[in-house]
Amino acid sequence: MKWDKRGALGAMLLTVLSILPQAADANDLVRIGSFQGISDAGIFVAKEKGFFAEQGIDIEIQVVGSASDVTTAFASGKLDVAGGSPSAGIYNAIRQGLPIEIVADSGNTSPGFGYSAFMVRKEMADKIKEIADIRGHTLAATGYYAGASNEVTVHHLLSAGGVKESELKIVALSFPDIMTSLGTKAIDAGILIEPLVTMAVEQNVAVVWKRGDAVYPSQQYACLMFGPSMTKRPQVAERFMTAYLKGVRFYNDALKGKAPKAELVAILTKNTAAKNAALYDKMVYPGLNPNGTLNVAGMAKDMQWFVDAKRMKEPIDLSKVVNTSYVDAALKKIGKYE
Repeated sequence: MKWDKRGALGAMLLTVLSILPQAADANDLVRIGSFQGISDAGIFVAKEKGFFAEQGIDIEIQVVGSASDVTTAFASGKLDVAGGSPSAGIYNAIRQGLPIEIVADSGNTSPGFGYSAFMVRKEMADKIKEIADIRGHTLAATGYYAGASNEVTVHHLLSAGGVKESELKIVALSFPDIMTSLGTKAIDAGILIEPLVTMAVEQNVAVVWKRGDAVYPSQQYACLMFGPSMTKRPQVAERFMTAYLKGVRFYNDALKGKAPKAELVAILTKNTAAKNAALYDKMVYPGLNPNGTLNVAGMAKDMQWFVDAKRMKEPIDLSKVVNTSYVDAALKKIGKYE
């Protein structure tokens, strides 16, 4: 029988094609916007421990610097997921038609997790003790007058002491600039987050006046958000959430001594802007709910403050923005964390 070269090549091609569907079953890519803060620990842990890979997901992390960076990237389809503050800027973007969904916790000030703090420069520590003592002084907060979560924290502080906003000078500065300004005595007090809180103390720049969990317990300081390019892929979104919550649970276990804290610190020094491993033994960590639970009631109150303070024209319906279905699906797979 004569060997048919064409037939043999055809058979080989069919064999290759029969294999290709399996080889082409590539992981789904998810692009994540990160501020490189410790509150994104769930993402970093899930990446480094292979939880995303287990779920058939490849991730690409892009550094963002503001809420406007996030909303712009969501609108253009350049980002699928981001962590960030549930701020007036985010709510205004949603009100204007950008379909962002708030899907899980990614940073809170639950008791014992006051990773934000009001700092007083060292020279003023004996003069600013009670909340009323802040009258006549200069306080700095990131995003003030722009509808940031910090504004609500300041409101809680002043209200508790019966102090009006007009009785002190409030300036908007970035976190690094607040630390610098405390050192140069340009301001008297300011809100910092870890690890800057610990760094300010270590460098004798400032002292901790009041921790965030004491001023505003369980504030929803940050949340995980899905952009339209993610919500159009609900199965991918559910798998992403499963991996994310596994990362958050390792984070909580490490802080409780149930998992190696050294491994957590190594992951955080690799992926965040806080590279000094020694600081992690001294700092206060952000709260990350292991079941992804959001403080929706607190978010609603914060949003009403934004409206009252004219950071927003009108409130939005959070029931149409907060979507817990991804968390619910993930919990069906991995169970509740007790």
